[in-house]
Amino acid sequence: MAVFYRKYQEKREGNKNFGKWYGRSVILNTVSTKDLASEISHATTVTYADVLAVLAGASEAMKQHLQNSQKVVLDGIGAFKVGINTVAAATSAEFGAQNVKNFRVLFAPEIHFVGNGQVTDKNRRAGNYVKDLLQGVTAKEAPKNAVVDAKTPTDPKA
Repeated sequence: MAVFYRKYQEKREGNKNFGKWYGRSVILNTVSTKDLASEISHATTVTYADVLAVLAGASEAMKQHLQNSQKVVLDGIGAFKVGINTVAAATSAEFGAQNVKNFRVLFAPEIHFVGNGQVTDKNRRAGNYVKDLLQGVTAKEAPKNAVVDAKTPTDPKA
C-alpha cells in the first residue's frame, strides 16, 4: 500500500524555502461509515447492520466521554482528546470560561517501539517508534491528471 503525493513548488516570495519543492499527500477517495461497516461485516461473522449499529454507538459514546474531559483510547487505532484555544488574561482571576474561544479534537495514533537489536552509547536499546496505522506504508507519486476534453474548440470565442 502506498500514500500518494504530488510535488509542489514554494512560490511565496520572501519565504526561506522560495523555489524549493516539497510534497503533499493526495486523497484519492473517501471511505464512509457504511463502507467500513460493509468491509468489517465481510471480514467477520458480524452482520452489516450490527457493525453499523456498533460504529454509531461508538461515535455517540466517544462524544459523551470527550465532552466530559476524558481521553478515549481505541486499541490498535489511537487516542482522542479535546484541545482548546484560549485568549490570554492579565491575571488568573480574570481568566475563565469566557476566554475559551475554540474546541478541537486531538488524535494521537497508537505507537509501539521496534528495536533494531542494537544498543546506544548510553546502554539503551536502539530502534524507532512506529505508528500502528502506518506500519508498512510507502510513498508513491500520484499519477498525472490525464483528462482529455472530448470537444476541442476551433474558434477561440467558442
